[in-house]
Amino acid sequence: MLRVLAFIRRLPGVSRDAFRSHYEEIHVPTALPVLAGICGYVRYHLREEIHGTPDFDCMTRFEYPDAAAARDTFVRTEGPEGEAIRRDERTFMDKPAIVFFPVEEAASWQAATPRARPAHLLLCVRRPPGEAPAGFRRRFQEDQLPALRAAALDAVWCRPQWALPDLAEAASFDAVTELGAAGVGDLPRWARSLEAEGARVIAVRVSVHETPMQS
Repeated sequence: MLRVLAFIRRLPGVSRDAFRSHYEEIHVPTALPVLAGICGYVRYHLREEIHGTPDFDCMTRFEYPDAAAARDTFVRTEGPEGEAIRRDERTFMDKPAIVFFPVEEAASWQAATPRARPAHLLLCVRRPPGEAPAGFRRRFQEDQLPALRAAALDAVWCRPQWALPDLAEAASFDAVTELGAAGVGDLPRWARSLEAEGARVIAVRVSVHETPMQS
């Protein structure tokens, strides 16, 4: 499976609520006929800024069975079949600001006694300048993920994702972690400790909108 994340910004003058409504009520139905063949389509809309200044209003996750399916989808969306999609995007998205990059999922963590309906948090980290992607990934996995779970209030689950090392220079973030927790807790302190090392950290609360796709 190939997973690609898209970080999408709204146009100036479009509120976050209007952006989210348009995306879910108009854009998704417009795009679905052209997205046949993908196996995952999930939107993470920003609801609360916890730390940092995000330069995106939605993170969209696309999942494809393989690279060939991804190429086929790209050809359709950029060809005549995708004209309606592209026309609609220009009405509410800042298209030049959209960043796409592939990621791979790491081992997830689950609490032994999960709570019902935790907040869905998104932690996006760009490594410090000069640090190698592989070294950052190893250090983040060994040191920062446990610290992240400890900092949040009653963490329930944690799902890290890594930008592919050979494509990391073109990625906005090296680590994109989804976290379920009862609350923010000391996450701002955790973020500041990473920033003191030169990393860039964005922490937000999101709402998750998933469209079931036919296999």
